[in-house]
Amino acid sequence: MKSFKLIPVGAALALFLAASASAYAVTISPAGPVTLTGSTTLTKGITSVSCTANFTGTVSSAGAISISAAKFTGGTLCSGVTPTGLPWTGTVTSTTALKLNNVAVNTLLGACGPSAIVGSITENTTLQETTITLTNQPLSGGCSVTGTLTTSPFLTIK
Repeated sequence: MKSFKLIPVGAALALFLAASASAYAVTISPAGPVTLTGSTTLTKGITSVSCTANFTGTVSSAGAISISAAKFTGGTLCSGVTPTGLPWTGTVTSTTALKLNNVAVNTLLGACGPSAIVGSITENTTLQETTITLTNQPLSGGCSVTGTLTTSPFLTIK
């Protein structure tokens, strides 16, 4: 008798998990190549380096992200910030958030990452601008990153 009672519970759990997964499904338009550019600040210990970040990669219509190149420019210390472990991959987890895995850079002060970071997504349809905001995201090695990046092209996330 107990096994018969577990079948409906198991079926209900499977249905709940399937419904939960579809509740977080996103659609990105346009899918394909994307660049992200903006100001970032990398902090390691008591030292902060402010740079302009330039990322290139792709985003799928289902929200899969792959960053294949990253470059940091600006102040003299920015040339010492080099990405490692590319491509960085992740997903757009909702219409307002994303997660990027294995983010790592080498700096003149040592390695930061690899770590997963999360960001918020804001669409401004008036300006045709999609912005990714990273707020004090921790990276292993005693580091953190903060920044605001704008995508090109403008991405619509539903």
